[in-house]
Amino acid sequence: MRAKEFILVVLIAISISGCSSQKLVTEQKKVNVKKELSESKQQQYYYIFIEANRKKLLGDFNGALALFYQSLEINPEGAGAMSEISQINQIMKNYDTAIKYAKSAIEHGPENKWYKINLAKLYILTQNYQGAAEVYEDVYKDHKEDLEIPYNLAAIYGHLKNYKRAIELYDDIENIAGVNESLSIAKQQLYYSLGNKTKAYEEIEKLIKHYPNEPRFYGIIAEMYTNDNLFIKAEKSYNKLFELDSNSTLGMLSIIDFYRKKMDYDNAFIMIEKVINNEGIDFNQKVLVFVSVMNNQSEFGIYNQQIKDQLIKLKNRYPEKKDSYTLYADYLIKMNLLDDAKLEIEYILKNFAGNVVLWEQLLSIYSFKAEFDNLYIESKTAIDSFPKHALFYLFNGVAANQTEKPAEAIEILKKGLKEVKNNPELEIDFYTHLGEAYYNNKQYKESDYYFELVLSKEPDNLHVMNNYSYYLSLREEKLEYAESLSKKTIQAEPNNDTYLDTYAWILYKLGRYNEALYYIEKAFENGGASSEVIVEHYGDIQFKVGNIEAAIELWKMAREMGNTDEALLQKIEGKTLN
Repeated sequence: MRAKEFILVVLIAISISGCSSQKLVTEQKKVNVKKELSESKQQQYYYIFIEANRKKLLGDFNGALALFYQSLEINPEGAGAMSEISQINQIMKNYDTAIKYAKSAIEHGPENKWYKINLAKLYILTQNYQGAAEVYEDVYKDHKEDLEIPYNLAAIYGHLKNYKRAIELYDDIENIAGVNESLSIAKQQLYYSLGNKTKAYEEIEKLIKHYPNEPRFYGIIAEMYTNDNLFIKAEKSYNKLFELDSNSTLGMLSIIDFYRKKMDYDNAFIMIEKVINNEGIDFNQKVLVFVSVMNNQSEFGIYNQQIKDQLIKLKNRYPEKKDSYTLYADYLIKMNLLDDAKLEIEYILKNFAGNVVLWEQLLSIYSFKAEFDNLYIESKTAIDSFPKHALFYLFNGVAANQTEKPAEAIEILKKGLKEVKNNPELEIDFYTHLGEAYYNNKQYKESDYYFELVLSKEPDNLHVMNNYSYYLSLREEKLEYAESLSKKTIQAEPNNDTYLDTYAWILYKLGRYNEALYYIEKAFENGGASSEVIVEHYGDIQFKVGNIEAAIELWKMAREMGNTDEALLQKIEGKTLN
């Protein structure tokens, strides 16, 4: 503000304060005077207002708005019409307009608390929590008897992290309504947020004092003691809880966590069995107990046998519940008992409604175990059930390619690629397997396109670099380029026998036999001795460097390992490369 303007404002303020109090009252009255409507105008206004409300109740919001706006033309100070316009715009999610008319309603009807509450709710909807708090504070100032207002206001202050003010408001309510559970629990949480554990404990102790025969409150304070590692106090509270209610379902569920934190697993599993057998505990709560234990890696690693025993008991007690079997299947997967897990999931899918997760688990097991015939058949069923789930198309495409149906693999992979949404990694998998399928279908130009596409998006994709370069070597095309790709893989993983074999084979194709021998020996030493392909390659390279007897021995070894290729037999019998 410029200096002259500031002086002018000050002079105006002084002149107003210098006026007589009588004149001030008169000016205020002028501000608040409302234009009186004639009787006919009033009737017209109320008729239109009532008709607008009728349309609103019938759901004709546009028609209602038009009439409310018309009523304002008759009575520009109609706060009721302004409030209705605000509420309809709120329903239609026109929040700016709703807030504008809510403010106008308050301006013309400042004594109406509902106009203010409507504005506060609009502020909450638009995440203006500070504005909502200010409006509610204004309402609360004049309506101390309406306890809903401080409840709502305290919740807003909790969101604003003004925990002290929220507690003050809950105290105000408590002074009127008395001690009750919801207030004390709310304050307990707020005190925790302030880091004041002493006050948090006091709130629950106050509940126990007022309701000494209510077992739930002993359970709450027992959980608090447990969280603070005050196990003796926690155990006393649990004992009191079960003294009051020996079959307390909440207490039984809660004390399992107490035993687990105390590392008293004997009692924990005894209580888990009691929970399984307790008809008063909902099945889903029993499931959550197992989920919690199975997701704790250290507990699962040590107590997996006890977990298995209890899971079998759960299955036996609830043979009609799908989750009894899915939990056990999860257990088997975590234990890497894939054959058993496969049978369990197959049983579930046969006897219960399937879901995406179960199908993913089953197909992943087939893929991991290279059961491509099963993968091919079952992935088709999964696609029929979930035609928008891209991963199932990938599984089916891989299986088709692996079972010598590359043309079909190309078709299904292209179809599945259209279902990939915002998943770059899955998209790369589709491109990779399209490259593989096109290669197997002898469409080398298309195969190279997809491998290059992968490398343009993931330049360090070692798997694709290895396969692509190896395929080029088999075709004896772009060998220098293939060598540069393969070299990157052994630089990244110098002890990977597959990558070393590929690089050695490319060097062999380039006629660099001594270099090839060095890398094939490294491949052989790093696990390649168990691969009939690598052993045969080793023999071919040995032959080229003049080690004929070593070559023949390696070819024989490859034959004994299961390589029945006719060309290999000819090499052995002819003692030469064909």
